[in-house]
Amino acid sequence: MTGPSQGGPAAADGAPEPCDLLIVNGCVLTMDGDRTIYRDGAIAIRGRDIVAVGPRREIEAAWTAERRLDARGGTVHPGFIDGHYHAGLHLCRGSITDDPNPPKELTAGGNLFARWINALTDEDEYASALMASSELVLNGYTGFVDAATSFSPDAIVAGAEAVGIRSSVSDCMLWDLVGGEPMAAEVPRAPCDGERCRREMGGQLHRNADPDALARGHVALYGAGSATEELMREAKTLADREGVVFHQHQSIVPEDAAYDRERFGGPPLVRMLERGLIGENSVFTHMNILDPAEVDAVAESGMALVWHPGNLMYYSISQSAKSAFPTLYRRGTSVAFGTDIAKAWAFGDLGFIAYLVSREWNDYLPSEAILEMFTLGGAQAIGMADRLGAIAPGRRADIVIRTSELPDAQPNMDVVRQLMQISRTKGVHTVLCNGEVVVRGGRLVRTDESEIYAIARRSAERMAERAGTMPIVRWPTVD
Repeated sequence: MTGPSQGGPAAADGAPEPCDLLIVNGCVLTMDGDRTIYRDGAIAIRGRDIVAVGPRREIEAAWTAERRLDARGGTVHPGFIDGHYHAGLHLCRGSITDDPNPPKELTAGGNLFARWINALTDEDEYASALMASSELVLNGYTGFVDAATSFSPDAIVAGAEAVGIRSSVSDCMLWDLVGGEPMAAEVPRAPCDGERCRREMGGQLHRNADPDALARGHVALYGAGSATEELMREAKTLADREGVVFHQHQSIVPEDAAYDRERFGGPPLVRMLERGLIGENSVFTHMNILDPAEVDAVAESGMALVWHPGNLMYYSISQSAKSAFPTLYRRGTSVAFGTDIAKAWAFGDLGFIAYLVSREWNDYLPSEAILEMFTLGGAQAIGMADRLGAIAPGRRADIVIRTSELPDAQPNMDVVRQLMQISRTKGVHTVLCNGEVVVRGGRLVRTDESEIYAIARRSAERMAERAGTMPIVRWPTVD
């Protein structure tokens, strides 16, 4: 068991060391190297950083602070990180049908998501990111990776910062090939053009100059068969040079995976590894269609993955392709969850879906693995594996305190299983991000929630009107 000596000894005269905040009386899931759990734990925080964690009696003897947070016996864990979310598209849920094979009258005007994207304004992207960030933090998340489809990264960052959580943004829809992803030819504001990609690539990396900023930049292509090998190589080279992560969609459905197999002349991930297109800083999302040789290539490359088990089921991919994620997790691959677009699920649901998906193929993904994906895997996906994902000295104070005073938190005999499979997103009481309290008593601190909801509703209504995606109401409704 590790004690407060991790964070430095008491002062030379034996007096407690000063810090800014003490969190006490919590069941602390540290997610440190040993995955230590302190049933009656405490955390000392100075500024943005955790300086000590350990048994409460030892931390309180070694550290003192004017501010104290009493967790009242609740579960305390690192903030979750969503590894792949289209923050600018959050408000399309409810307007775009939940039928994965919609009737022709709904699609007569073209791809529904392309229509929504083409109707977006900066104002609507801000409203969407503001609402998404609010929902994220109230469900125990302290950050997300924006998924390369935002016209205005500034609007996404502004929405996240208004709530007080982290974001990592990239340039919008970089693609130079209409191949596995037909939408590459359907977005006039982001033309499928290599020269545009080269002009814009890396345009968000300036955000990394301030190590204390909530917003970061990363390199991303859209992917899914929409980038030439040349463009992929340029993106990977830039990410290597700048020390950031390189994201893209990959092998989502059989069709785009088959396209890549044909153009690469073999299993796509095998060829990418052979040609130096993937490595330890690569983070690919979806990866639903992988053959055994590709599983080996992914494990060998050291790359990280973002899993969306909900989409795997939503598009019936699970009927024909066994998910490789449980196997890759056991082989040491870093895995995060990415909610993509909250179509038929909310933030935090994917862990439970992942558990059930693994059982469908007679596999098993323990609750401990799911918690690692939400925390350590998310930290890897956002490019901050050394600073987030664990409650340990030197890590940023991104911390969630849950209340134990709800039925879904009982009897809590196995605290990790109770959290991952039963409570899930319920009971979030206090959230700190970068050392600042951004949720208190289950409510946002920086912003007015009712105002955010009103902004979101107005944006969703005008977007649905412009995109021609007003929902079809099946039952008689009286206004």
